[in-house]
Amino acid sequence: VLHNVAPGSFTMGSNGGDPTEKPPHRVAIAQPFAIGKYEVTVEQWGACADAGACPRIATVASAPRNAPMRDVSWDDAQQYLAWLSKTTGKHYRLPTEAEWEYAARGGTSTLYWWGDQMRKGTANCKDCGDPWSADAPANVGSFAPNAFGLHDVNGSVWEWVADCWHISYKNAPVDGRAWDEPGCSVRVIRGGSWLEGA
Repeated sequence: VLHNVAPGSFTMGSNGGDPTEKPPHRVAIAQPFAIGKYEVTVEQWGACADAGACPRIATVASAPRNAPMRDVSWDDAQQYLAWLSKTTGKHYRLPTEAEWEYAARGGTSTLYWWGDQMRKGTANCKDCGDPWSADAPANVGSFAPNAFGLHDVNGSVWEWVADCWHISYKNAPVDGRAWDEPGCSVRVIRGGSWLEGA
């Protein structure tokens, strides 16, 4: 299920404690884009694995079909996207880090899309309230969506984006494109997971 996100601009990054989030900078997203309303599920990944196009991941063998897919590498994700694109005839890719943050913020400028404080029952993380489990993340859509209609942008499972990892946002693109490097060996994950604290 895809959700269309309208163009707009926002301040990416933060002057908070993490130096890799500095400096905050304005980013303009000029084109609308579609992004998954939910994280890719175990069932969706299973269809790709059944087709022989994606690896089977042992750690999710007994997971519910609506659980978010986890324990996949960035390269695994590329295989899924190639299969999905070929199967549907539409082009799928990972969001850029800027697109991801714009979509995750849902039009807000606060720490989380609902405000600056973690509130119990808003995200799937270790001290974020029910339905938290030490064993596995909750099924997709177990928590309310943000204003853009996206679920689980905070907590649940870490989410891959297209960009190469950089030590700070100095010289980062301001137009929403992926910040890539030739031969990149470290990619960016965003959003946290059910095993992380608030």
